[in-house]
Amino acid sequence: MKTSKYLICNDIMAKEGQPAEFILHNHHPRFLAKVEELDFEEIEDRPEKPFADILYINGKGTMVIYRLAVTEFYEKAEEDDVLDELFPARDFYTSYLQDIEIEDGEKEGYPVKDFSPELPGLKILHSPDSWTVVFNGVIAEFSTEDDMDEFLEHELEVEPELLDKGVINEFE
Repeated sequence: MKTSKYLICNDIMAKEGQPAEFILHNHHPRFLAKVEELDFEEIEDRPEKPFADILYINGKGTMVIYRLAVTEFYEKAEEDDVLDELFPARDFYTSYLQDIEIEDGEKEGYPVKDFSPELPGLKILHSPDSWTVVFNGVIAEFSTEDDMDEFLEHELEVEPELLDKGVINEFE
């Protein structure tokens, strides 16, 4: 039996306010990442070590935000190599959340989709009143799509041809 390269670890001795869930990446580069639930405003609080955010719509229709933040490195590695494993770890954790919901007899939730595979972590949320960009510790809100596109092109340096091809998450 082959062991998954991601493992969920629970610290059953964690005290109130301490992280209790972790993801262990047991292939190169080996690392441990804590999983913490965040409020939307806390997305802009960027840790010093590599991280990846999960925006998840639970079975009740509520958005819950989780941050995977590396706490321990067990091998030397470039930050890009760690991020290349942290982003797929988001999918692993999302599957874990869905399995728990199913086990509990609840409706299965789903992740907010990334805008593009070329830009992992970039999410665009559209409601009737606004456009919101969430990316790597940045939250930016716009009243028009044109203003948002200008921000994406000039501030985040997204290629204009990608703007017409990405996934926009629609919310009421």
